[in-house]
Amino acid sequence: MGTHAAIGIGLTLYACVMLAFSCFWMRRTTKSADYMIGGRNFPFWVLTGTITAGCIGTGVIVGASGLAYKHGWAGSAYPIGLGLGTALTGLGFAVMRRYRFMTLSEEITSYYGGNRIVAEFSNISLFLSQLCWLTVQIMGAAAVLAAVTTLPIHWCIVIAGCIAAGIAIPGGLKSVVYTDFIQAIILLCGFAVLTHSALAHSGGLVGLRHVVPASYFSFLGVGSYGQWKVAGLLVALILAVVADPGRRLTMYSARSEAGARGAMIIAGLIVIVFSVVIGITGMYAFKLAPHLKDPDEALLWLVMNVLPAWLAALVVVSIASGIVSCASWNAMTATTFFVRHIYPLATGHLPQRPLLTMRLTLVGAFCVAIGMAMHAGTIVGFVVKFLPVTMSGLAIIILLGRFWKRATWQGAIAALVITPTASLLGLLAPTSVAWLHNALVPTLAGVAGHVLVSSLTPATQRSFHEVVTVMQQQRKGVEGESPPLLGPAIGAAEEPLNC
Repeated sequence: MGTHAAIGIGLTLYACVMLAFSCFWMRRTTKSADYMIGGRNFPFWVLTGTITAGCIGTGVIVGASGLAYKHGWAGSAYPIGLGLGTALTGLGFAVMRRYRFMTLSEEITSYYGGNRIVAEFSNISLFLSQLCWLTVQIMGAAAVLAAVTTLPIHWCIVIAGCIAAGIAIPGGLKSVVYTDFIQAIILLCGFAVLTHSALAHSGGLVGLRHVVPASYFSFLGVGSYGQWKVAGLLVALILAVVADPGRRLTMYSARSEAGARGAMIIAGLIVIVFSVVIGITGMYAFKLAPHLKDPDEALLWLVMNVLPAWLAALVVVSIASGIVSCASWNAMTATTFFVRHIYPLATGHLPQRPLLTMRLTLVGAFCVAIGMAMHAGTIVGFVVKFLPVTMSGLAIIILLGRFWKRATWQGAIAALVITPTASLLGLLAPTSVAWLHNALVPTLAGVAGHVLVSSLTPATQRSFHEVVTVMQQQRKGVEGESPPLLGPAIGAAEEPLNC
């Protein structure tokens, strides 16, 4: 059997099994709270699998393996940053499970006295960021399909989007979480076999070290990539996880606070161990083909030109599992934000039929993401263009709001303005000014702005628990009870709180 045929059969079986599981959960999902937040009853072991799968998406599989191809162990810094961020988020924020939040924006708003400006900025930024990430995941899955089949890229985008939609739409979060658990097993098994094959054909790590530049084997590849670039990459990825609404949705849906914390910590450790796999895979591809034009093609080149048919099929299914898992989470998170925040912002009330609204919103989210993927160009170009504007600064206001009692909503606004501005200036700065391109610069600027403005403005008057109480009343309509009108203002302006 040829490689293309084996991959086609593997992908078809994978899609059929995932869609069957999703339909199974559709028949068991009758309440909007089950659809959006899984009834807050997911066990520890399921969450560990779904968090692991959610960490290993397009960025790790395509981007990090390409970075390992070009800079050795520097490629491992990408998943290490995600793993550290995941474990630290579990340690620092799993306690938020007890407040029954539905979205990260609710948590952020509670840190700042329910301020309307902070609430709406967070709502819109996080919603748009999830649509952007969903587009990136669909583009990544389509790139994989295009590389292993003869289909045009536009057809691959549609197929990838439809498979991810078929998993997420019928059963909501329950279908996403349980199918992700299966996908995590497929993902780890596939890459474990690939790593064993790479080491066996390279003479182990010692043999691999002799066929790549010496700088590739420096600590985290700093000898090849540069210590400040590695540090900036780690910081950016750790902060990205802290501000990731999908990770928070996972924690909020846990059966218990202890389960949420344990799942995040163990999943983070698994991803850190997985970083070794990414480094080995990228350097093995370099050993066999040191002159590829695009480093991001390294893993797919390895699959199509070196691996036996059965192993190529297993690896491609593993790649698809990781990417589709992330796409499903991004779609669910974007939809939860729309129903909980964007819909009330536009209409002034919560939806009367939230479950139907959720399913229709998911359909719309996938249609928009597929459309953007059709016209977005390259994955890297899309990320550089959209994500710094939508995500910068959120991690700063989360960390300072959570751990610094003196943080004020004025300081949060300062960070939300300064950090993306600094990020955009870095993108526009000439390449000769290297320090402006490091992710540490906007982070430090945002922290300084937040601390300075917070120190000069009055302390927040409304307590965290006061805001939480109001939002618990507002959520009743979304969670299956009679939808109330949006509650009275909390914060600086006497307006309804659409948080």
